[in-house]
Formats: sequence, structure tokens, C-alpha cells
Amino acid sequence: MQWINQIWIKPIFKALVLFSPLILVIGFYRNISFLFVLGLVILFLYGATLLQFKSSAQDLKLDSNKQIYRLFPGDSDEFYIKLIHKGKWPSFRGELLFTHRDVISETNIDASENSKGRIEIKRPFAIYRKTAYTLTVHFVAKKRGTTRISNISLQIQDPLQTSGQALAFQELFPAEIIVYPRPLPVHKIEHLFHQGSGEAARPFALFENVSLPAGNRDYASGDSFHKLHWKATARTGTLQTKIFEKTVVYHWTFVYTILPDHKDMKSSIQMESEISYLAYMCQFAAERNIPFEVYINFKVPGPFGLYHVSTGSGPQHLSKVLEGLARIDRSNVTVKPHIMWTKMDRNLAGSVPFIILLGTIPNDSSTQFITDKWIKSGGKIFLVNQTGTEAYLMPYTSREVVPC
Repeated sequence: MQWINQIWIKPIFKALVLFSPLILVIGFYRNISFLFVLGLVILFLYGATLLQFKSSAQDLKLDSNKQIYRLFPGDSDEFYIKLIHKGKWPSFRGELLFTHRDVISETNIDASENSKGRIEIKRPFAIYRKTAYTLTVHFVAKKRGTTRISNISLQIQDPLQTSGQALAFQELFPAEIIVYPRPLPVHKIEHLFHQGSGEAARPFALFENVSLPAGNRDYASGDSFHKLHWKATARTGTLQTKIFEKTVVYHWTFVYTILPDHKDMKSSIQMESEISYLAYMCQFAAERNIPFEVYINFKVPGPFGLYHVSTGSGPQHLSKVLEGLARIDRSNVTVKPHIMWTKMDRNLAGSVPFIILLGTIPNDSSTQFITDKWIKSGGKIFLVNQTGTEAYLMPYTSREVVPC
């Protein structure tokens, strides 16, 4: 059954129903036809009311076709709620109610905000036997976030309004609205592309490809133990180090670190700005067909344990990332920054790309060791620095470290 059924009867009608047998008996034995007919009418109305309410719970169905809407703030669209009458009762009338979060607003519909901060919509409806009623709701996306159409219920009254019924939809209504963050420009990001004197924009990061050996050289202080070339060492009598081909990596890694302590979290306005900067840079990379990945230190189900979109490119990859950004909420449980950075380091082993940092950058020794390791491997690290209402990309080594 789709509905949770609740019926209420007005006190005066309930009293009449309780006394109707007595009225019927008095009318019958005293030969008072008015009382006898009144008793019959009350019992008939009560029985018809119960039959109507039983029929509504069995005969009314909600259409369960999946609806997903993806928009940017300011875009408009429409969703629908379709009610189907599959029974034999002549008609049902009442009000259709539902709620949603304030990431959207309706046009030409009166709405009110309830105590839980959700927007409540109430519309009258009438549906007849073997027909359908469709409520189409036009809406405008207001701000980043997601919302489901929920708390759907029907308020049905009998024709004489002596009683009423509430049918609450107990399943998850399959309609979701996803509002992507509004991209805000990050200046100087285009400087990452320029290579040489040409106008072509190319992202690159040099690292040693261990599958392409290029020879050997004399050992130098600081060379890794695993790079020693033992055969050449035995042949020459002196320590030799392997040389590998340098490879160009078309790959960007975005890292957004949120403070784990909610008491010290940045204001929602600043957090929204950082998410918008990240959305802009991801869109920038996707439009130029640059592969990129995203790390954010909040928990998600899965073996990795935190938000990570693997490397990809193109519109579909961008849509996946933007949807993830739309779902970020200040109530998300965060992962400690050093845990995320350690997991990133394992994933980036052997292939260090451009790394672009947002949010809070930890300054502990472990993080510093990891960033130094990336730089020595040929990685390029940058930081998004916000000044007033604008953001600029700057080298990581010139930033002021924020304690964490």
C-alpha cells in the first residue's frame, strides 16, 4: 500500500453516530418516523464516509516515474505530481500537499515555510473515476544544493465536511532537483596552459615514466634507493642511477580541504564561494578537454572513505563533478585533512600532475613532506587565493600556511 491512512471525524458527527442506534430504536418503537429516518440517514452517511475513505486509500495511486532535474542557479524548469484514480468511487476532492528545500522557488504558487525550514506547497485537487490528475509545478533554481519532493499527502473531506482523511505517501517519491554551483572565475588559471611562445594552451607536468628507461648516470646524493642500476654498478664498479624518459601528463588534480571542526568552519558565504571557484576551474578544464580529478575531505560510502572523482574529461565527467559539488552540505562529516592527503599521495604515486588547492591547507610535517615529495617528482602545486570578491591562482610555495 502506498499510503498511511488517518481518518478524523468531527465531534458533533461522532456524537450523532454514537446515538444513532438509540434514535433509530426510539423512532421505531414510538412510531416517530422523523427520528427513525434521521437514525437511518446518520448511519448511512457514516457508512458511506467510511467506504469513501477506504476506497481512496486503495484506488488512488501516485505515478512513480523517475524525475531528475539538473540546473544552474537562475534556470527554470517544471516537475509534476500525477495522481491516478483506478477505482469505482465517483470522485475525490481535497488538497494535495508536499514539501521541498529552499534551493528552488515556485512561480505562481503560494508557498509557506514550515518549522523545519522546508517550503510547503498546498494545492486543491479533484479527480474522477478512471481518470488522472496532474499537478505541474514551474520552479526556478535559487541556489546550490539538492532537494527531493517529499512529505506528499492528500487531505480528503467528505461532501458534507463532517469528517476528513489524510493519506500520507509512505514511499520515496522519485523526483529530485539538483542545482549546480554558480561558477565564479579564478584569474590566472589560463597561465597554466601556456607552453613555449605559441598561443596553444597545454597543461603539462613532467615526471619520470618507469616503463621507459633511458640509460644510467653516476649516483648523486639524494637519489632514491629503488632507482639504483645494479647491473651498471657491477659493470662499472661505481654506483649508477637509472635514468627514465620524461613524460608529459595531461592531468589536473583539484583538492578542496574543509576544516574538520564545525565550530571553526568558514562562513557559509565563503564556503559557497570556494565551491563556485572549484566549479569554474572544473568547467574550464572540461571545455579544454583536460583530464582532471577532484578530492574533497568529507565522508562518503565506499572503500576509499572520502569524496573522490577519478580522472576523466568531457561533459559527462563535468556533470558528475558538479553534481557532487551540489551535494556538499555543512552538515557533512569530514575526514581529517592529513588522512585525505595520505590517501592522495598513494593514488598519485608515480604520476604527479598539476595540483590545485582550495580551502584550508594543513601545515603539519606530514603534509609538508608529501607536498615536497610531489614537487621533487615534477609536480606543480598551486593555491586559489581569495582577495575580496575575486580569486587568483598563485604558486603554493608563496602562500601563507593556514594552521589546521
